[in-house]
Amino acid sequence: MVRRGSANSLSEDVYQRIRNALFDGSIHPGDRLQPAVLSKEYNASTTVVREALAVLAGERLITSRAGQGYYVPEIEPDLLRDITVVRCHTESLAIRWAMERGGIEWESRVIAAHHRLTRAPRRLPDGHPNPEWSRLHTAFHTEVIAGSGIPVLIDMCEQLSSATEIYRVWSARFTDWSGRDVEGEHAGILEAVLEGDADLTIARLTAHYEATANLIIDNWPADEVAAS
Repeated sequence: MVRRGSANSLSEDVYQRIRNALFDGSIHPGDRLQPAVLSKEYNASTTVVREALAVLAGERLITSRAGQGYYVPEIEPDLLRDITVVRCHTESLAIRWAMERGGIEWESRVIAAHHRLTRAPRRLPDGHPNPEWSRLHTAFHTEVIAGSGIPVLIDMCEQLSSATEIYRVWSARFTDWSGRDVEGEHAGILEAVLEGDADLTIARLTAHYEATANLIIDNWPADEVAAS
């Protein structure tokens, strides 16, 4: 996701470091993000930290509560389902454009992104999720829709991707993915892309995203789900 708005290198660095902490599990659902605390941790002014938090809130990765500041959102099953539905519809449009516009260069980039993903282990030797796999996973899905050549549409897809990816990262500590052939699903998506079949690509992507959302929701501890 490309950060919008003017920003100096320090505010960009703080933004990226907080974002990384969200995605590597250092910051947890429900945590309060206090500018004064973060400014000391990142050796930056509270103004810079607030700018970074405002951007993250705009990306829906954190929430702003009136009079209370910024918080990491707790899981909301209905919200995750809604985001997944919107993501599927948005990427469906991007895929149809990509099939018309992408050509062999786009297909080559999708193949390369998939190849890199298959070479990365999902978990580190200590059993923790591999951040590099997560990065390559996002890169593969981004490349699938990048052939559309429409920046505003690609940005929308990336924002929705981030909003769902963070749930997947957080769920790693209690969700057992071993019964699911994620690698096979990715291979199936690639196969559909190379066949030039938009309907099949969309169907496989939709099934892939829905399976992820359902697995996360079904396994998330009840005491950690946000109250309705």
